[in-house]
Amino acid sequence: NPDGTTELVKNEFYYWKAKKKNQRNLILLTGDYQGLSSQGQYELCEKILDISEECGIQEIYTLGGYGLGQEVTTPKVLCAATNKNLIKIVKKHGAVFKKNEPGGGIVGASGLLLGLGRLRGIEGVCLMGETPGYLVDPKSAKAVLDIIMKITNVEVNLAALEKKAKEIEQIAHQLREIETHSKDKTDELKYIG
Repeated sequence: NPDGTTELVKNEFYYWKAKKKNQRNLILLTGDYQGLSSQGQYELCEKILDISEECGIQEIYTLGGYGLGQEVTTPKVLCAATNKNLIKIVKKHGAVFKKNEPGGGIVGASGLLLGLGRLRGIEGVCLMGETPGYLVDPKSAKAVLDIIMKITNVEVNLAALEKKAKEIEQIAHQLREIETHSKDKTDELKYIG
């Protein structure tokens, strides 16, 4: 922690009860840890699915980032799903499915929960916000949450996330200036008169 104290890493479940007819009850999983080994990943995801099944879940939505390695002005949200009907649903709400591009893997719990869930008869979707991949990216997170809010008909106050996005944008701008300044200094040293 910032104050020098420690605490155990954890994954936590939260239950949200639907407030309107067009909403469903939600179980939210947050965590700051994934298994370090393949075996640990599988054990953790299986336990998450065991608990989720006991609660009667019907679908899984996992969230993540899609690193591009370059600056992203307006992040798209890419999707992958365990069936075509779910792809239609998330596309209707703004996600993009890259049909004619070669596939890639969804790493970590975001992919494993979908695969293992499907083996149990639970369909799912992964939503991945485009991001440069080298800084925490609240702008990408907001793009993903905007789609989740449309799918679930649940409004979430994103003011803190929007504030963080502005802070990160300032940090990214400062890094770009430092990089430009460093290149200028390097160019100056190349010429000896």
